[in-house]
Amino acid sequence: MELSLNSAQSTSTNSWVRLGQPYLVPLIRHIVQFMGLLLAKGATTDGRGRIAVMAIATAAIALDSILLGLIVPLLPEVEVRTGASKAGLGIAMAAYAIPIVLLALPFGALADRIGRRPLLVAGLLLTAVGSVAILASEALGPLIAGRAIQGVGSAASWIAGLALVSDLASHGRRGQTIGIALAANSAGAIFGPALGGVLGGAFGFSVPFILVAVGACLLGGLAAGVLPRERISPPDPGQARPNPLSKLRGREVLAAVAVTMGGASAIGMIDVISPLDLDERFGVSATEIGLIFAAAIAFDSLAGPFAGGAGDRLGRRPVAALGLLVLAVSAALLALLPGVAGAVVGLCLFGAGVGIAFAAAVPWLDDCFGELDRGAAYGVVNLVYATGYAGGPLLAGVLFELGGAMLAYWIMAGLAAFGAIAVAAGNRR
Repeated sequence: MELSLNSAQSTSTNSWVRLGQPYLVPLIRHIVQFMGLLLAKGATTDGRGRIAVMAIATAAIALDSILLGLIVPLLPEVEVRTGASKAGLGIAMAAYAIPIVLLALPFGALADRIGRRPLLVAGLLLTAVGSVAILASEALGPLIAGRAIQGVGSAASWIAGLALVSDLASHGRRGQTIGIALAANSAGAIFGPALGGVLGGAFGFSVPFILVAVGACLLGGLAAGVLPRERISPPDPGQARPNPLSKLRGREVLAAVAVTMGGASAIGMIDVISPLDLDERFGVSATEIGLIFAAAIAFDSLAGPFAGGAGDRLGRRPVAALGLLVLAVSAALLALLPGVAGAVVGLCLFGAGVGIAFAAAVPWLDDCFGELDRGAAYGVVNLVYATGYAGGPLLAGVLFELGGAMLAYWIMAGLAAFGAIAVAAGNRR
């Protein structure tokens, strides 16, 4: 029965690929042509134009998080399609983050040098290309390649999008503004698993990626037409630009780096462990996994703006410590609570912990950079995040092979609890 079901799923996926190919490539070509017509146009950041710029930037940020969660509920099918081990699936998930680690700093510097607009548009186009590569993949190698291309696009558009949001934030409200942008990031993460689970389960593996590819092209065209052409002052040849990593000094900055990297590692671990655990222990379908993750990330989206505002008032450190503590409790509950309902409770609490931790840590890092270095700042943020996220799936795959999901959950709980204590203790020094 299992072999028959998997064969049927593969046949359905192949049918959708064959059905979509005659239409998908011309559609993307027309969208790119339309985007080219818009390249000569621009917008200012006054009045409605400012709102439009913020909306496009946050939409690009949300799309990046859609890419992270889109494949999560489909991992059991990917395992069957490719014959990959748990460790192999961890490598495929980490492939998204590895290019970000390598390119985050160069892209951050590029955003300051050429402006946000071209980097954002290029990133969205690469996102579309990577999605097309994934939908056509039937082996682990092409899947890894598609994820890596998506990672390159994500690095470019995420850095440019958050730099735009930070550029337009009012003085004294940067934490709240970035918290709202991160809530949009979480909203995209809600939509990603739901899109992948519901559409992938109903119509086949390729369909969610077709929609993301088309959506990325449309958003890229809109960004090309609406975002303003920035006037970038040429660098003084006699003045060398500082290395952005040189600003990562001091106890406060290193604490912010640790919280960001730890939170990203936890997300990477959960993205691998929980879908496979839900499938193996409870037989949960891809659609149900997607909806469970969507519910969990809703708590992330709700917690972000409130935690960002609390960080503006109370300081970043205590809010970040609270976020890590919530993550530790959620991982313990995932190990202890029985049944699907217990997993839902644990994952929802996990989402809240992620929202609190990042709404404190990202503005914390932002505070370390000057107004003219926003691109570099978010290059560093993206580097730190991607380093953590790349390690999380790799660690999760190894732990799952060694001792199953329970071992991975307890190690995550212990690491998060240690981090919470360390961050809180630093406030007393």
